[in-house]
Amino acid sequence: MDTAQDFIQPRLASSKTFNGNPYQYDFTSEYNAEGINVHDSKLKISMTLDRLPNSYGRPQGLGSVVSTTRFMQYGKVKARVKTGSSSPGVVSAFIIRNEDPGDEIDFEVVGRDPTEAQTNFYYRTPPDMSTDLIDYSNTGKEALSTNTALDFHDYEIEWMPDYILWKVDDKVIRHVFRNETKDDVGIDPATGQTRKKYPSSPARIQFGIWDGGQGSEGTAAWAGTPTDWSKPDQSYEIQVDYVDIQCYYPGNETQIWPPAGYGPTKIHNGPYFTPGLDNRGGLDEGDSFYSEQENGVRPYIPFYRNPKLMIPTGCLMGLALVVLGTIEVVRRRRVSKVRWS
Repeated sequence: MDTAQDFIQPRLASSKTFNGNPYQYDFTSEYNAEGINVHDSKLKISMTLDRLPNSYGRPQGLGSVVSTTRFMQYGKVKARVKTGSSSPGVVSAFIIRNEDPGDEIDFEVVGRDPTEAQTNFYYRTPPDMSTDLIDYSNTGKEALSTNTALDFHDYEIEWMPDYILWKVDDKVIRHVFRNETKDDVGIDPATGQTRKKYPSSPARIQFGIWDGGQGSEGTAAWAGTPTDWSKPDQSYEIQVDYVDIQCYYPGNETQIWPPAGYGPTKIHNGPYFTPGLDNRGGLDEGDSFYSEQENGVRPYIPFYRNPKLMIPTGCLMGLALVVLGTIEVVRRRRVSKVRWS
């Protein structure tokens, strides 16, 4: 199959109902599933006014996020995107992130200045970390001389073991080298040297839109404020034309975790599905289910609630949109190029 030309419809599940099977679904929708649709061969993620004010007593948009169901560790991710940041406060995001331990690499465009691309990376910042402890010093900004909310542009993150490149329309706008990042405590077993505060954990690709203009003072100042909600039917929308993922790893292999035979005694009266435990062919039949009631054994839970369930050796990436529903890795190390059609 020519992965640059042949595509099938991506399969999308709500994160609340996702059964943990990445062979069945390629993406999950989070927060506002109604704001996500495919139209004109493009993924469209919208934000509308929430029916309730936020904790500051202000009207605020209800954003949406689309995430891949699998993880990658190093490689290149390129997406053609039209941002939705046409008003102060509207934040459009293209992110590589995991929840635990909380590594992240991102592109963000804020409505305060939609002609500027903001880049950032975070090291071990899980969702429950106090904002007082988060290191915000790794931010970069680049003037693009074009309004990103008016047309599509190519955004690319090249994430390698030793460096990160951010590109817009094939032009490098920022680079970071691992050996120049801050020191962490302890020794990195892979290098035998001091551990660096550099994102290195397997992560998912995400696209999203959210309202930063109606919240805390610091976030509002960053995103622009106030967000324009003067019309009750006002909405903002980020559009994704395609995503092209090329994974980096030594050799053409992937590995599913946990391996066959790992975990509690198998039973088959569900409802929890542990992807790939028995059958590596990608089908549900014969795979393991676990019951909460059986001998007090705690079941595996879908990995969207526990990302540690699927860990790639080098690259086990979502967007595995190939004809037979299996993962095809070609020698060019491209997993898939996805168009919504």
